[in-house]
Amino acid sequence: MPFITVHSLSVRGAIPINDTDRSSLRNLLLGMKFGLNRLGPEDVLQAVPGQKPAAFQFGFEGERVVVVDQPLRTRERDRDIAAAALEAATEKGVYVGEQLAQSNCSPRLREAFKSLQDKLEARSNIIQVGMYNQTCGRVLQGDVEELSPTLFELLRSHVELVFAAASQFEDWRVFRENAADIDRDSVAALAQSTIALVRDLRAQQGTDPNVAAALDTVVGWTQDKAADKRDVLALTGTLQNLWSLAAKSALAKEVASEGRKLVAKAIIATLLAATTAGALAAFGKVPGAEWIETTVAYFKSATESTPAPLDKNP
Repeated sequence: MPFITVHSLSVRGAIPINDTDRSSLRNLLLGMKFGLNRLGPEDVLQAVPGQKPAAFQFGFEGERVVVVDQPLRTRERDRDIAAAALEAATEKGVYVGEQLAQSNCSPRLREAFKSLQDKLEARSNIIQVGMYNQTCGRVLQGDVEELSPTLFELLRSHVELVFAAASQFEDWRVFRENAADIDRDSVAALAQSTIALVRDLRAQQGTDPNVAAALDTVVGWTQDKAADKRDVLALTGTLQNLWSLAAKSALAKEVASEGRKLVAKAIIATLLAATTAGALAAFGKVPGAEWIETTVAYFKSATESTPAPLDKNP
């Protein structure tokens, strides 16, 4: 049976195909090809997308996988306004920290705002700024009865200011718009899978401890009682980025070193072991993450078809 190639056609009156439809069609065709045992490494390499703006991205530093910064991006016409808004939020954050240090607020509230201030000052990831700010808002609501009206209003206005500043940046706007709800059982399956992944990654010498810490952070956000679709996207987006780096590095014909390829393959093995059927089904419900299923299937098939080494001493 010949494999059918679908070309992009421009026909007057035809219904336009958006990026989501095109991605779904590509994944469907890849699934058909995999079913025919005709899916090769080049197909998978082309199907795996690059890393997207998320709570965390990953890269290689030497022959170790590390967490990498995500440059702040905004439109040219908004650059000055965005920079001023972020600077104002950072400066107010210093004052907020001083007021919290002089109050009897809970350690959890003080730590939440300190973590946010660290992200504001780092200027390395606007999505992290937005997510840590969301955490601050939740902790603040939980501690409202323990705070004076004046301090509560100061903190509440700071949370609003940070959200307004983050909204000036393209990555936060796209992240916020792409967040989609999935059922709690699927979220729980992803969380349990990620917890197992964190445990196994901590034992790998080729992976920086901050990688496991990043995954621990995003899975923690989904386990909050007030977790919402942004928390879910922070988890699924971060997991997709780790899959992307590992898969592309493992399949690439040319890499900086064989050491990197070995590290990537070790991470793939860890991901395969940690990704349960429930977690895999959950990825299928996340728009844009459907490629994970085909990638998992390919690597599982490749692993199972690899012959075991012969025993030289029977």
